[in-house]
Parts: sequence; C-alpha cells; structure tokens
Amino acid sequence: MAIVDAQYKFVAVDLGAFGRTNDFRVFKNTCMGKSLYSGNFGIPEPRSLPGTSNPALPFVLVVDEALQRFGMTAFAFGNTGLNYPKRVFNYRLTCARRIVECAFCILVAKWRIFTRPIQLQIEAVDDDIKACVVLHNYVLTQEPLLLDSLPVAATVDTVQIGSRSTTTVNRIRDQFAGYFISSTGSVPWQDEHI
Repeated sequence: MAIVDAQYKFVAVDLGAFGRTNDFRVFKNTCMGKSLYSGNFGIPEPRSLPGTSNPALPFVLVVDEALQRFGMTAFAFGNTGLNYPKRVFNYRLTCARRIVECAFCILVAKWRIFTRPIQLQIEAVDDDIKACVVLHNYVLTQEPLLLDSLPVAATVDTVQIGSRSTTTVNRIRDQFAGYFISSTGSVPWQDEHI
C-alpha cells in the first residue's frame, strides 16, 4: 500500500501483506492506515482551495472504491445521469488517481527488479523495496524533467481521514466539484474529456 503526492513521490509505503487479502483490511491494519485513522499522520489543517476565500476544506486521500471509507471517491460509477459539475469532479478525481498509477510505473521503469520475480532471500525483499522507493523519490528530486514526459493530469493534494458522515463527505465533494468548474479551479482540457 502506498500514498503518493502530486509530484509522483511516495509519501508513505507499507509492505508485507499477502496479495489475496482484501484492500480495506490490509489498509486498516497497516501502520500508515492506523496513523491516518487515529489522526496521528501529521495531516495539514484544512484550508481554502487555491485562489479562493471559500471555507476551509480538509485534505483528502483520493482512493478507489475498496477504500472509500478512508478517502474521497467518485460520485457514481460512470457518468450516466450526473450533472456537469459531478462529471468534471469524477474526471478530475480520475486524473488524480492516475498520478498514483504513474508513480508505480516510474518506479518499475527505473528499478527493473520489479519487472520479474525478485531473486532475493525473503528477509531482504522488504528492505530492497523500501530502498527503491527512497531512491525513486530522490531521483525525482534530481531529475525533474522526467515528469515532463508524463501525461498531464489534474492533481489534488492528499490526505485526511477519519469517520465522516455521508452528508459531510457529499458536502466536501460538492465543494470540490464547484471549485473544479469555477474560473479559478478549472483546467483547459477538462471539458474535452467528460
């Protein structure tokens, strides 16, 4: 499990779960999941979205449906019946989720150890993966041009967790959706893709 920032860098990584274990159960039991859930991860305080004086919004994790209890998900599967702001929100959320996929692709492309079964003693595997992640972050700091070759995607800052009511989550999602269609928060390519 990993949390990735908008610059394709890994913020947190947890290793060692079995591949067949449910994502929700794995995340809930990781050190990262426990710290996020208990509020000890060091998450920034809520703040207004860039360029606005709107009420402060919490930082959010952009997650898939398996982890929806821990973060922000799309309004619904597909765009059928969704209004324009909700379709734009879903598109922008998908773009943010692509950042995570690209981070893993960069990691694998740079460190070929991940393209085949890892030929190490089992005790060394976790340490080697952690070393690759640290080196990945370092290389991205030293080689920023690498990012220019990746597809453009809208980004959403990461992280806030906790138990929020469905009403609260929907209100936060609606505020992001409104921001994404505003002159301040929209991006030129979003209408081409919804």
